[in-house]
Amino acid sequence: MPQIPWFRRASIVVPLAVGVVLRALHFAFSALRDPLFLHPVVDSWFHAHQAQEILADGWLLAGTHAFYKGPLYSYFLALLFSFFGAGSAVVMARLVSLALGSLAVAVIATIAHRLAGDRAAWAAGLAAAFYGTAIYFDLTLLLVPIVSAGLLLAAFFGIRSLESDSPERDLALAGAILGVVCLARANGVLVVVAVAGWAAMTARSGSWREMHRLRAAALIAVPALAIIAPVTLRNAVLERDPVLISWNGGINLYMGNDPAFDQGSGNWNPDLTWMRLYHAPAELGLERGSEHQRFFFRQTLLRAAHDPVALLSVLGEKVRYLVSAYEISNNRRIDEARDRSPVIRLLMAHGRSYAFPLSLIGPLLIGGLVVLRGRLRPQAALLLVMALAWLLAPLLFFNTARYRLSAIQLLLPLAAAGWVLFLRSDLAAHRRRLLLPASVVCVAAVVVTLTIPASATLPPSDWLNLSDVHRRMGDDAKALEFRVRAAEAEPENPFARLQLAEFLRGKKRFAEAIEHYERLLDTRGLATDWYHAALRGRARSLAGTARFADSVEAYTRLIDADPDRPTTNGREDFHLLGVPPLETCRAYYERGTVFVNLGRKAEAAADFAAVMRECPEAEAMVRRARLAITRMGKSAADPD
Repeated sequence: MPQIPWFRRASIVVPLAVGVVLRALHFAFSALRDPLFLHPVVDSWFHAHQAQEILADGWLLAGTHAFYKGPLYSYFLALLFSFFGAGSAVVMARLVSLALGSLAVAVIATIAHRLAGDRAAWAAGLAAAFYGTAIYFDLTLLLVPIVSAGLLLAAFFGIRSLESDSPERDLALAGAILGVVCLARANGVLVVVAVAGWAAMTARSGSWREMHRLRAAALIAVPALAIIAPVTLRNAVLERDPVLISWNGGINLYMGNDPAFDQGSGNWNPDLTWMRLYHAPAELGLERGSEHQRFFFRQTLLRAAHDPVALLSVLGEKVRYLVSAYEISNNRRIDEARDRSPVIRLLMAHGRSYAFPLSLIGPLLIGGLVVLRGRLRPQAALLLVMALAWLLAPLLFFNTARYRLSAIQLLLPLAAAGWVLFLRSDLAAHRRRLLLPASVVCVAAVVVTLTIPASATLPPSDWLNLSDVHRRMGDDAKALEFRVRAAEAEPENPFARLQLAEFLRGKKRFAEAIEHYERLLDTRGLATDWYHAALRGRARSLAGTARFADSVEAYTRLIDADPDRPTTNGREDFHLLGVPPLETCRAYYERGTVFVNLGRKAEAAADFAAVMRECPEAEAMVRRARLAITRMGKSAADPD
């Protein structure tokens, strides 16, 4: 009997249509109400900015170092920018994301149909269509829709290969698609390894006639590596930096495993902490991306050996948020999207004891996996290993809603198939068997609810993002206005206050900046890194107003506070082990320049000497200190 095409199956077409309509409604509400609809921000701005660099400097980006992040989305935006121009390209990027998100719904329904027929397709397809988190991320100018659609398509071809007389083409297609996913997010390499292993085991079990396990694994791995190879060659040959795809994994690994990282927010203090950590390798002469990555890999291992109990505690926190119904915003606030879009407000409703969609879908998902009970072994194994390999990233690094989403989408057709097969066979024969899945669902419902945090640190508000947009456009008046609004709207938010103070200092409005730094310093319970950032900013601003004695006092407070070893309530916050005190040396150098302005050259020379003594590995910093001493000597030798 011939197969009915997918576009004639209501169980696939209807969920697809529902998914398209819901995404189109969210698109319309966002276009009307989102002040940042035409403006990429945070991670999406990184890719948009790199896309502009691609168009300006050439498609190889020669001389710009190895890729920091997976380059696929940047090149995708560059293509759109070249055809449509910046403003229209942003709209087109959102439309393409919408199309990919809708495609993911259809693929989920199609996989479910292959596993257990129409009922499973209806269940999985409609769950995917109404899944609010997916709808939200399908319009965020992030690479989530590309990743999700790619993983699902690879899973589809892998499953289809099990039913084919010549599976080689489907396996090769799956491998090539996974290679594309790797260019978007480098942790896709984990999925390639997992799927290659699945292919080898499946061949060994005899699912494909006369196919050796090594050949099956190669059919996945070789196409994937062929897709990745141009990026690796570009990094290694053109930029002389042996980076497979991108090198941001090192600092993210270190960051996500430090006890000071807020696992419930996917964010951290992005000022003094970020600058202190990110620039430390370069200060020590490690200029290449591969060196930067190795530096933080080593720091992560040193930290784990230094305090393994803290590492286990961090891992426990990651697991907690991985199974929680709470969705971690990370780039922009989901609450602000709820205010703008009734679609998100309804499908991602959130309260103290619930958080949709996972409060509903999560328990059913886990229950469906439990009732599979060994059925669909090769198909189930593929979807499971892909989902688990993808979930390794939030466990190794840190969790956010967008990192978890793709794994959930991979599991939806499997769970739907599990429930359909269970209700079709086991339940009809033995109603007592309902007790186990019912218990699992109830326990899962309790777990996903109890793990919802009472409060969480949120990413920057839209006011701050709008300020950054206008700052990049050169409209300083508007940029300042939105920073003021952000600080007024959240007077206890240290990030908003510090951003305002730093902007004022940058515009040489030192007296106003000092006022905001001092308000920060008076904040109760302020994390130590924020306190250090405020101390440093205040010291610089005091020097800018020629209050040099007060600036010296502020720098002294900063040095005495040991900014390289911040501690909050006994917790070590992002300590770099075996590294000279770079922040302290920087403060010595800056205080030394203030001493020079005060005419206290002996104390200035002592500070510059402290830089050379404490941070000899930081050659650029040492050169500046030595040059400052030389200039003082020449000044002293000059006649009046």
